Amino acid sequence: MTKTSCISIPETLEMPTESFVVPGCYRDDLKSVIIPEGLIKDRVKRLAQEIHAVIGDEPLVVLCILKGSYRFFTTLVDDLTVARHSCASPLQIDFIRVKSYEDTESTGTLQIMGLSSLDELKGQNILIVEDIVDTGTIGDLGAKKIWTSVLLSKRVTRKIEVAEDFVAFDIPDKFIVGYGLDYNQKFRDLNHICVMSDSGILKYKKT
Repeated sequence: MTKTSCISIPETLEMPTESFVVPGCYRDDLKSVIIPEGLIKDRVKRLAQEIHAVIGDEPLVVLCILKGSYRFFTTLVDDLTVARHSCASPLQIDFIRVKSYEDTESTGTLQIMGLSSLDELKGQNILIVEDIVDTGTIGDLGAKKIWTSVLLSKRVTRKIEVAEDFVAFDIPDKFIVGYGLDYNQKFRDLNHICVMSDSGILKYKKT
């Protein structure tokens, strides 16, 4: 597990939403901001450099885990392209969708959708890009080599130990949204990573 430059967000760090630009439709649904957009982008730029320093000029499939990773993935690929400017081997981009949550709870079952067959990834060097790791992983894809790049690693007890090669932030066990992470398909457009309020969780809870 490589977390050499990972930024650890303290349990007590919560900033008022009034200090940031937050869509009015969400303001009452959020308790606080814990990672502002600017900090996310700066950290991801450095993360791309760390990834390139380890992987180097290798043929690489960058695999986006939809939907929550889409903003992290886009930012990371842009920065990784700059970091790899002298590489002879191009990046290959692919996408899969993994669903494991209903409301605030993990269902315990991973549904993998997107590729016609996971055989497409066999024998490849793969960088898996995930928004958050808190309970598990998608497992063996038959790849030559797999690295994981994670925006958020949640400090929780896990049933399965998860490989985390490149981590942007580790965070306390709080229900967070923003920068692509959703709560029942809401809040993906929120620029900052925020903690949900109890009233917001209740408001958007599926009935």
